[in-house]
Amino acid sequence: MPGSGPELAYRHLSPAARKAYLEWLAGGRRKDVPPGLVLLFCFGVERRILLDGDSDPTVQRELPALRAEVRGLRHGHGEGKSTLRDALDRLLDLLDLLTAGRDAPANTPDRETPTAVRVGLARFAISSAPVPTAWARTWIRHHPSFTPRRTESDCPAEFERLFTLRYRERHGSGITVASGGSGIRLRYHPSNPGLATTLVWRADLPDLLSEPSRVRPLVALRDEVAAALDPYRRWLARFPQGRDSLAAVPLLPAELVDVRYGKLGALRVWAERRLDGRPRTLIDASELREFWSAADPERMAAEEAAALLDVLARLGLGVEPDVRFGAPPLARGPAVLFRLGGPAADRPGPHFASAVAIARCAAAVAFAAAPESPPGATLLATVAGLAAALDLDPGEDLRLAARLSWLLTTRVEVDRLGRQTSVMTLAEREIAGHYLVTVAVTADPTIGPATVAAATRVYGILGLAVDLVFQRLHDRSTGGRAILPRLGRAGDPPAQARRRVPETAVEGPDEPVVIQAADGQPNGFGLPWAMSADTSSPGIQLDGSLIRQKVAESGTAAALLGAIFDTEEEHQEPAPLVPGLDRAHTALLQALGERPTLAREEFEALAAAHGVLPDGALDLLNEVALDNVGAPVVEGDTTLTVVNDVLLELLA
Repeated sequence: MPGSGPELAYRHLSPAARKAYLEWLAGGRRKDVPPGLVLLFCFGVERRILLDGDSDPTVQRELPALRAEVRGLRHGHGEGKSTLRDALDRLLDLLDLLTAGRDAPANTPDRETPTAVRVGLARFAISSAPVPTAWARTWIRHHPSFTPRRTESDCPAEFERLFTLRYRERHGSGITVASGGSGIRLRYHPSNPGLATTLVWRADLPDLLSEPSRVRPLVALRDEVAAALDPYRRWLARFPQGRDSLAAVPLLPAELVDVRYGKLGALRVWAERRLDGRPRTLIDASELREFWSAADPERMAAEEAAALLDVLARLGLGVEPDVRFGAPPLARGPAVLFRLGGPAADRPGPHFASAVAIARCAAAVAFAAAPESPPGATLLATVAGLAAALDLDPGEDLRLAARLSWLLTTRVEVDRLGRQTSVMTLAEREIAGHYLVTVAVTADPTIGPATVAAATRVYGILGLAVDLVFQRLHDRSTGGRAILPRLGRAGDPPAQARRRVPETAVEGPDEPVVIQAADGQPNGFGLPWAMSADTSSPGIQLDGSLIRQKVAESGTAAALLGAIFDTEEEHQEPAPLVPGLDRAHTALLQALGERPTLAREEFEALAAAHGVLPDGALDLLNEVALDNVGAPVVEGDTTLTVVNDVLLELLA
């Protein structure tokens, strides 16, 4: 078999090898022959191009045919010996450069050698043709000034899909590159040992791989795509088997999530069947186990519940209770599946916590008014007005209605409303007072004693005047209109919102109404200075020494009482706020109420500030919460989540 190297020449072939070579040439060079014979043919092509091309003008016309011939050889013999494959690739690069015209190449590059990429991009530039997605990716991949990102290698399929979608969204059929710049240079090293290295320069073909400025928009898009996929890439490194799982959905950009197929499609079909065209429906949270597994079959951890709710949000759906909005994690029992109604935030707005507190008060009044069957649809219809009065963020009215619907399936204890309503401002409490009257009338049109008692009790908890309950219930029972005061649009409510706003506007005459006519006769007792001014009356004489004596006695008594009460306050020991916790741990628990989520390092710093050890404090707080409430108050590992409902019950 003929070899390769300096000894490879026709004169060195054996008679059998010469016969095989000549038969191969005569038969169109399509049969399978030893690689050495194919390489020997390449020697002749190189000689024809590099030596004969300088003196024979017909060589230029033969170049396209030679290029087609070498491409056929590369297709038939390119997967064989590496020496032959490299020789064919170099020869094709030379012929591509020599035959390149002004026509744009195909949409997809057939070869990605550096020279082939340079020639293909140059043809897009000189023809003013848009660069399609495949060529844009090839351009970035082969540019010597930019290194590939890890996401491109770790998530190749997802990266290519997202890059293609965003490239087409921004550039349509492709960007157009202006011509100009330095030409393409190729230093060709012939396989034929008898030929010298040759420098080929096409000044009319711009070399786009030598100019970083032209590719920067594409590099910016590549970096953007890599950043969008980076959370998914990091998660996939931890869970390599989770590529097609529901847990991966929240980490993927929205463009890559197809809600029609797979597990996500099955979840969508189930949800639509349960909703059956309605805005919300009551489910058992255990139904979600079919689509999402958890470590504890009875109760999801906060991180597990948050991940599931993120997946449902991709379908435009939500579930209450939602741990991301201050509720406990999903557990076996009632839950409300509802439609989000549009793009919704995954964190509560500034007034949502107060809205939930009002909803709890409303559920307590509704249970007292109708303990056997609290009103459903009629009461939920009033939530839109409450959401408008509180200026909730878009979509939070739907979530508030779902939260109230869930609260109506549980028993809300009035005794625990004190802590849960502590987040409310004066203006929000005023809104709550007006809204609870609407709830009472809706739940119990006859306004029975139990309804009045519950409303009065909640008014006391909210710090509102109890007599307002009777006045407002009377106004509503006589046909008065329910008018909720509204918060200001920005920041804290205005000063006028802090004052009591009348619930009803009663129409009356424009002129003053006479209640009782005056008779003009004086009555009562005259003031001392008025009587002394009357010379006809002797007036009242005051004893100055007696007045000074009484003032002195009052001052002595006040000083004595002040000393007594000061002494008592100095020796009074403040009792712990939570049974089972000392003062330091109670203070730490109260501080957690201001931090719904915090990193592990932040909790350690907070524990150190209160003089307790972080790990022991975390265990103690959760142990006390489990004993008193039945659920942990802090969940998570690297990121800690405070369960707002449990916290409020502990501090109640």
